[in-house]
Parts: sequence; structure tokens; C-alpha cells
Amino acid sequence: MPYLQRIDQNGWYTNHGPMLQEFEARLADHFQLEVDQLTTCANATLAIAQTLKALGVEEGSLCVMPSWTFVATPAAAKWASLEPYFMDVDPETWLISPQAVKELSRTKNVGAIVVVSAFGAPVDLSPWEELTRETGIPVVVDAAAGFDSFTPYAQWSSTIPVIISMHATKVSGIGEGALVLCSDAVLAKRVAAYGNFGFAGGRQAIVEGANTKMSEYVAASGLAFMTEWPVRREEWAELTGWFATELAATPNVSAAPGFGSGWISSYGLVVLQGIITSDEMQLRLSNEGIESRHWWAKGCHRQPAYKGCQTGPLGQTERLAETVLGLPFWRGMTQSDVADIFQTVRKIVETKTPVSEEGNILERVLPT
Repeated sequence: MPYLQRIDQNGWYTNHGPMLQEFEARLADHFQLEVDQLTTCANATLAIAQTLKALGVEEGSLCVMPSWTFVATPAAAKWASLEPYFMDVDPETWLISPQAVKELSRTKNVGAIVVVSAFGAPVDLSPWEELTRETGIPVVVDAAAGFDSFTPYAQWSSTIPVIISMHATKVSGIGEGALVLCSDAVLAKRVAAYGNFGFAGGRQAIVEGANTKMSEYVAASGLAFMTEWPVRREEWAELTGWFATELAATPNVSAAPGFGSGWISSYGLVVLQGIITSDEMQLRLSNEGIESRHWWAKGCHRQPAYKGCQTGPLGQTERLAETVLGLPFWRGMTQSDVADIFQTVRKIVETKTPVSEEGNILERVLPT
């Protein structure tokens, strides 16, 4: 409320007002960047699109990305006049491979690459920087849920732009909003221009920009969030610890890559080890009064809007679609809540016939 009251006192409601300037300064300090190396946006989908435009990617060229992502990733490529190309992910990291992209670029017109930080996990940017040096193909990181794992961003010493969402479903949720981290201040300025009608410090449009600015109201929510972040993070970390402990005690179920290794996100995902599909587990949990979710709807290539996009083989993506499920995971849950949920999961798993007798269920539901 104090931040909202300041908006009326200032009489400034949008167009880079004092609240937004203060919020951006707080964010820059948090990520150990200069203010001109950070751009705020209305949402992460638009932030990815305007970053791709700022990079000068050839319109109509391919934008390589995983299918194992949220539909906002290909939507952003389309809005940037690029064609999504869906590539499979590594089964251990859930990331696309630089080597696979490099090989693809020898036969396809690859204009850009969007590397997706799977559910907020850290990404080693050094091999992607090397790929750009070798091929000239620009890379953007969709780290929508990566507010914590990319803190501080300066540790990467990378010129690769990183987009982080502040949507309500993220640990950094303030309703809507996003930020682009870019240590290349010149590129950061172009990204900002594409979100401000093409203006870059004057009233002349230097590029064909749109309006993706963050209002003073959203900035007020952001300032309140930054003030609360240390306490919020402790709550998420405590929940992550409970979840990891229960996972370790649950047979035939494992965690998403890197879960519980020091960074936090807002996803409590489980990987079912072949004895039951995610669809069947979801149905059985629902019968017990527990909601669960396929967060990425089993891959973008299955979405009607993107069925016509080019793809490579997607065997690992299909496998993850049948084995990954999101369980309840939100601030305010108690340790007892988490224990009760996993007790139900264990009961469901234990009622399944052992794999040695029934055969791996994925061998029956996935194409060979």
C-alpha cells in the first residue's frame, strides 16, 4: 500500500516513472548488474520476442528451441517473425544440446536459438557462447522461472540475454512482468527500444517498436516483492527441503534435474520411473482429492497452433511427457501437507505390479 500511495503522490503512472526506476535499480543491485544492463517488460513472452528482434535475426529463419517448454516460447518466436524448430532434450538435463544445434545449422537456415531453463534450473552458458562465436547464431535464454538460479547474473560473465518472468506462477511473481538481463549495454538499449515504440532516448523511432513497458502499478508490486524476497525465499527453500526429503523416501519416483541443489523455483515436479504413466498417476491422485498438472502439456509440438512446425526426433520429449507430473507446491503448505501427498503417491506406486512382472509401461505406450 505505501508504494501504491506514492504513485498518486508522484502523479506519474507509466512511461518510466520513479517507481519503475527504483524497481529497476533494486533489480540491478540484486543481479549485480548496471541499470543499463537490465530491461523490464510487460511479460516474458513479449520480452523474448523483442530480444530476438533486437538481435536482428533474419525474418522467416528457424528459431531452434525445445518442444519441452511452455507455449510462450514458440509464441515469442512467431511474434518475432521466426519459425519455431523443435529439438529434443537431453534426458539428464532437460536441455537442448549445443552440438545437436550446430549439426542442424549445417543443413538448415537457423537464425536464432532459445535455450530454455527447465523449470528454473541453472544453465551453463559457456558452451552456448562458444557456439555463437563459431557459427554467429545468437542465443537467448528463456529462464522464465530462473529468478533464483540466475542470481547474481554477473557470475556468468556472459553477453547472452536472459529473460526472467515475474508472472504470478513464479517465485518472483508480481502478477505480470519480466526482465531481460544483458551485460551488453548496447544490445540492452536496443531491447528497450523495441519495447518503447522504437524510441531510444528521444522522440525518433529508430526501430519498429511496440509498447511493452511496465507501469508504475506493476513496479509498486515489484518493490513490495523485493522487500519481501528474503522471507519468501526462506519459505520456498523450506518447502523444497520437505519435498526433497519425501521424494528420497518414495520408490520409483525421482526429482527434476537439479531440484534441491541450492536454487529454488515454484515447481514440485516428480519423474515416474516407468511403472506408471503421468496420466494414470494424475487420475489416481484426483480420485484421492489431490490436484496435479502436466505443466507443459506434454510438449509444444502437440499443441494445435504448432503442429505444422518443423521438428527433429523427439523421443526423450515424448518420454518426459509420459513420466513428469507437477504436484501441489506453494508457499503456505505445511510439512504435514507434503507428507500426506507423498504418502498417497507411495500408496499408488506400491499398488502397481513390479516392472519385472509387468514390463516397463513406457515400452507399451510410446512408439518404438
